Amino acid sequence: MNMGNRRSLAWRIVLVIGVATLAACVVPTGPEGETPTPPLEVGSGSAGTPRSVVWLSVAGLTPDRYLGETSAMPVLAAMARAGVAAERVASVTPAAIYPVHASWMTGLAPNIHGITADRRIGDRGVRPAMHRHASLLRAVALWSRVSEHPRRVLALDWPGTQGADIAGLVPDVAPERPGQAWTQLASESASPDLAERVRAAAAAGRAGAGRDAFLTGLACEALAAEAPPTLLLLRLRQAETPSIRSGPRSPAARGAFASLDARIAELLACTGANRAQTAFVISGDVAYEPVHTMLRPNAALAGGGIAAGGAGGWRALARSNGGSAFVYARDEGAALAARRLLGEAAKKSGAFRIVGAEEMIARSADPEAWFGLAAEPGFAFVDDASGAFESPARMLGAAGYLEEVGQPTAGFVLFGRGVRSGVRVPVFSMLDVGPTVGKLLGVSLEPATGRARVGLLRLRAGGGKRE
Repeated sequence: MNMGNRRSLAWRIVLVIGVATLAACVVPTGPEGETPTPPLEVGSGSAGTPRSVVWLSVAGLTPDRYLGETSAMPVLAAMARAGVAAERVASVTPAAIYPVHASWMTGLAPNIHGITADRRIGDRGVRPAMHRHASLLRAVALWSRVSEHPRRVLALDWPGTQGADIAGLVPDVAPERPGQAWTQLASESASPDLAERVRAAAAAGRAGAGRDAFLTGLACEALAAEAPPTLLLLRLRQAETPSIRSGPRSPAARGAFASLDARIAELLACTGANRAQTAFVISGDVAYEPVHTMLRPNAALAGGGIAAGGAGGWRALARSNGGSAFVYARDEGAALAARRLLGEAAKKSGAFRIVGAEEMIARSADPEAWFGLAAEPGFAFVDDASGAFESPARMLGAAGYLEEVGQPTAGFVLFGRGVRSGVRVPVFSMLDVGPTVGKLLGVSLEPATGRARVGLLRLRAGGGKRE
């Protein structure tokens, strides 16, 4: 791109963000009293290793939110046009929050890094406890690779960071019992410099717009500092609940993504004098799809005489990922019985198919599962062991589907220092995200399965070493 075209692109981005700001002034998209984001000149990135990488995990972000002429997220769309944008992202199996984040951080599939689902299994069935603690990860994470050097990492509500050795940390925690508060739980395991801030953040108690605004504020303070963090990990969750409760195409979900666009613009503004030395990674974790019917494979197992959980333990058990489920058994006999019962349910309902062991292995899914279940569009699995096998869905959106041609995928945008301009990626693998970001930072994730995609980057000769 010549200099004249580059200036033209920068001014187009100024105009887009200015229009988005005016729209925000007319129709509030964030918490009450939120100050509209000022117009920014974004511009495309220069060659070289960035001083800071800001990695945003945006719950439910899909390519349609930033591609096209009339994007609902004009700031992110401008960044996508000026940098690198994926048209599809091939996920890991399952396409669930914790396995995805672990694969980002390691460049490894779930069968290797060990985070094979969102929730954990206990003697009585599927537990409410998530794979939150960093000790559960059976591989070295990107944050550790960066911290091996004299650099600072800041992680804010990033899945899988509870107990992690990170200099600046507000961990991923959630209340699991009545009376617990997120602010108290998070402050107890936050880094000392952030603990009191979290404890006093009443508006951040519930996941959503208030917490996103609070965490964005913490990120902004760090980015505006004289010595910003080398790697900033921030999860923005505002669109998660409306995508699940009301559906991914609902007005509530669209409004949440519009508000998230303002959060992204705010973070761009916060970089200030450091903007030319900063790179942004904006990645969706999962793709939510509309749902009308819930399926209960554990009810089918219980009805067939195989206990699926409870006080008596379980012989065979299905663990739901939403659009897919994995089936576990104590022994071969229980596995064969479960396969027969669920095969009959699949044939009768036409709502899902059995995923055999060979396909599970090919997808690098949980090696502890005997087989899997893949829901048809519009259907999703739940863990309940009681009630009808099929029932109207209480939630209107679900993720975790085994990807097929034509189904939505998560999104990915890369922008700023060290990033090429105007590049479209037809299909990008989730396993390649971490190694590519590592290359941008000058660190290696070896022995990762994923690869650093240098065709997306503008590193100087000898690329990847810090200046």
